[in-house]
Amino acid sequence: MTEPPPAGWYPGTNDYLRYWTGERWTDHTAPAGRELPAPDPSTCVASGAPRSVLARTLLTMVMLGSLLILANRAAEFGLAALSLPTRGVLRDWGALGVLALALFLPAARVGYRKRDLLLLLIPFYSFFLACRIIWRIAYLPFADWLPREEDTANWRQVPHPTLPGELLYARVRRD
Repeated sequence: MTEPPPAGWYPGTNDYLRYWTGERWTDHTAPAGRELPAPDPSTCVASGAPRSVLARTLLTMVMLGSLLILANRAAEFGLAALSLPTRGVLRDWGALGVLALALFLPAARVGYRKRDLLLLLIPFYSFFLACRIIWRIAYLPFADWLPREEDTANWRQVPHPTLPGELLYARVRRD
């Protein structure tokens, strides 16, 4: 009987790598040109368990609702201070601008470039993008998304604390 191959990244389809835990394939993939270290349970840098889907959903709804209300009120207040009409297109664009400013710094922590936040100025798409950013913020200190190439030095792949065989990324602590 042959032994299964050791845990590690193996070539998959369409120039992507897929991770083999030593027992089964995970859903984690990475572009073939990227160098990713194999997860090592002894180097787990984050403690605790990731939030459940229910907790993440509730946290996302509360944070997004609060941000939208605050952005709308800030736009109204700013327009009133400038003696401009506080209803209509100007307020809507002002609210989108305030939302983009509010998500500017947190978005960088969850894998978005600062220039990506210009997409928050597109009506309707801004709501989708804000949901994604806040959904990712709600999962910190873990990440279930592949970090950008320039940010991989700040993240380490670790085994999932509660789901055996699954992988997550955790921020590297800089002591």
